[in-house]
Order: sequence, then structure tokens, then C-alpha cells
Amino acid sequence: MVGEAYDKNGDQKSYVLLLKKSQNRTNRLPPGPPRWPIVGNLLQLSQLPHRDLASFCEKYGPLVYLRLGTVDAITTNDPEIIREILLRQDDIFASRPRTLAAVHLAYGCGDVALAPLGPKWKRMRRICMEQLLTTKRLESFAKHRAEEAHHLVKDVWARAHTGEALNLREALGGFSMNNVTRMLLGKQYFGSETAGPQEALEFMHITHELFWLLGLIYLGDYLPFWRWLDPYGCEKKMREVEKRVDDFHMKIIEEHRKRKETEGVKCDGDLDFVDILLTLPGKMGKSI
Repeated sequence: MVGEAYDKNGDQKSYVLLLKKSQNRTNRLPPGPPRWPIVGNLLQLSQLPHRDLASFCEKYGPLVYLRLGTVDAITTNDPEIIREILLRQDDIFASRPRTLAAVHLAYGCGDVALAPLGPKWKRMRRICMEQLLTTKRLESFAKHRAEEAHHLVKDVWARAHTGEALNLREALGGFSMNNVTRMLLGKQYFGSETAGPQEALEFMHITHELFWLLGLIYLGDYLPFWRWLDPYGCEKKMREVEKRVDDFHMKIIEEHRKRKETEGVKCDGDLDFVDILLTLPGKMGKSI
């Protein structure tokens, strides 16, 4: 598993590789800092772990071995080793770590971003490239993007004339999210009557919590006993958000199915991503 980290200036970077456990491990491991029992090197990582990893590489060499709880890892900042990992042996290190957040929030690591490299991932990638992300498909949403840009300018102009304070982060965030949701779900969630304020607020909360939990460094991924304790209730929160995400997805799918029954089949240019996925034959269409 490979991950890349930068400091805030973008001038330090390191790569961390989470290695699969093996019953036949040898003692020929790269050098690394001394390890504590049980926790390994976890306590040697601060709130800025990318800087700690960079300092390890400076002290112990271009390839450093770490023990993060029960997980074996190596880190490097050497361009040639990085090239070896990302280019020459990318099929070995391509899969992302199977974290608890990914299991709970991405249907058991079943989406195209987190699924392990294999036939299922290749099939999902083919669907994305041949059905969803084609040049023709993306160009078909140009009208929606222009409408959202017009709405943004009109809203900013109106508020400027009234002297009302404008939160640009909120306005631009709504503009970006509407562009995404109209393409994916065929629906506006901000500044439109197609979705009520409560629904838009729920969507925003779910999105923020989802990405926060997916990016969380959870000790339960490295120390199994931490899951049993769960002192901060992180895994409990994951299960709660998992249910909310699942309910939200089912609501969107049912809306599309009912709309198809009442309005019939749309022309190709009006199809959003959910419409397209629902038309796919075989297991993919049935599972959705």
C-alpha cells in the first residue's frame, strides 16, 4: 500500500508502504528506529508524521523499516526507489490500505477508489472510462456548468448591491458541489428548490463526516485492542455515518427509478451518472 505525504510548504515528501503480513518473513529488513513492544514506532510519530518520516530517512538511509502496531511498513524519500515502487512494481503496491473507515464507509472497500487491484476494480474502471468519463459525456454537462456559473455570479452581484456580507467560501463551495451533484445525481443541493434546505444540510453534513472519517488515522487499524476500547467512539461514529450514507444512496436510487417509471427513458444528453449505472446490464445494474 502506498501513501504520499507533504509538509505545508510542499518541500518534503515521503512514501509509506504498508506491507502485507507474511508467515515467511526473513530478518533482512531495512534499518529503522528502535521499536517499543506492542505499539512499535507509533509513539515516535507526532501530529506531523510526514516530517518524522523524512527525518527517519535522513538518519537511517533511503529505505526505512517501521513497525506501526501490528502493521509492517517502510518509508522512503529516494526518487529511484519511488520510481521502482510506483512504476516498475506498481501492480504489487497499487492497492490502498484496508482501513476500518474504508470498510464501513466504502462498502467493504468495494468502490473504484478503494477496491484492491483485481478483476472487480478493472471492471469498474472500464465502466468509468467507457460509460461515465467519456469526452462526449462530460461535454453534455457543459450547459449545467454554465447555468451554475450564471447563478453564482447573479447571487454574488445581488448580495453586493444590498451590502449583505458574503461568505465566498460558502458560495464557491455550493457552486462546486452543485456542479458535481448535477453530474452525478441530477440534482442541485444548494440555492435551488429541487432540494429543500433540510436535505441540503443533511447532504453537506454526511459529505463532511464521510471525508473526515476516511482521512482519519485510527489507532484501531494498527492496534486491535484499541477497537475493543474505542475510547473516542470513532468506530461507533463510522457505523452511524455508514447507515446515513446507505440511506441517502437508497433514497437517490429510488428517486431515479420512480422518475424513470413516470417520465420514461431520458435522452442520452440528460442522463446523470446514476441513470447510466441503472441501465447497465448484469450484476452491476441489479446490485444498484
